[in-house]
Amino acid sequence: MVGFGLLLFASCSVGAVALGLNRLNLADLRAGAVGWTPAPYTPAVTPLPAAESPPAPAGSLRFAAGQKVRNMTNSRVNLRRSPGYLSKPEGDVVGVLQPAAAAVVLGEKQLADSLTWWQVRATLDDGREAEGWVAEATASGVQILGTE
Repeated sequence: MVGFGLLLFASCSVGAVALGLNRLNLADLRAGAVGWTPAPYTPAVTPLPAAESPPAPAGSLRFAAGQKVRNMTNSRVNLRRSPGYLSKPEGDVVGVLQPAAAAVVLGEKQLADSLTWWQVRATLDDGREAEGWVAEATASGVQILGTE
């Protein structure tokens, strides 16, 4: 094994001398030897045509007080005592809006937990009328409240 290692070292050394690699040193490699440099990157900016505007982001609908809205999802949506859904106390959910359930907007929107919330009045499944807060859209952009 040692003999094989010595033979390998000797043959590599002879090859290096034959190719002239013995004359290179670190200073030669660092000083002035220009290597390949990639072309500078310039991002292309493509403006939108004047008639075209970017799509509205999710959660950008505006409702007015007294406007009738609906739960646009196929799932039940919580009606909450206050805007927001993170770190809420027990009992924050006033009731549940069923899919397609109607509600009336009571006032201005509020932002909480990175969502837009609207205060609404709705009739729940048990027949009682309740006021609470519903998010306009989910965090992933699924629209919850919409007009008829």
